[in-house]
Amino acid sequence: MARRRQFMSTVATGLAIGSLAGCSSDESSDDSSTQYPDYTDVPDAAEEYLSDTSNYDGTGIDARDAEEVSVTVGAEGNGSFWAFGPPVVAISQGTTVVWEWNGKGGSHNVVSKDDREPLDSGTAVTSSDKTYEYTFEEPGTYLYVCIPHRMNGMKGAIVVE
Repeated sequence: MARRRQFMSTVATGLAIGSLAGCSSDESSDDSSTQYPDYTDVPDAAEEYLSDTSNYDGTGIDARDAEEVSVTVGAEGNGSFWAFGPPVVAISQGTTVVWEWNGKGGSHNVVSKDDREPLDSGTAVTSSDKTYEYTFEEPGTYLYVCIPHRMNGMKGAIVVE
C-alpha cells in the first residue's frame, strides 16, 4: 500500500510539473501584438484586402515608435498556419519590418500585391530560420501576400505614416 501511495504521489507531482511547464517558455510568441498597442485606424484599402483573412479582426498593431518590428510568416490562421501575424502593422517612415518564418504551414513567401510595391522575399520556402526585411521610407499602405497560400487568405498590410 505504501508503494502505491508513493507511486501515485510521484505521478501526481509529474503531472503537475508537466502542466506547469507549458505555462512558461523561452521561445517567443508568434503574436507580436502583445508588446504593441492596437492600431484601429486601418485604411479602407487594407480593410477590403484583408476581409477574407481569418486572423484579421479589424485592428492591427501600432509600432510607429519602433525602429524595427517583426511579422511571423506561418502564423495560425485561415485553417492552418497560413497567415501573417499580425496581419496589419502601422509604422513610421524609416522603420524596418522583419518577416520571420516559423517553419509551419508549408512553403511561404512575402510578395507585394502588385508590381507598384517593393516587397519580394523570393521563392517560397519552408524554413524556421528564414527572414526577410525591408525598410519603409515612403508613406502609404503596402499590401502583400504569400503566393502559395493567396487563395487561403494569407495576406498582410503595412501602413507607413
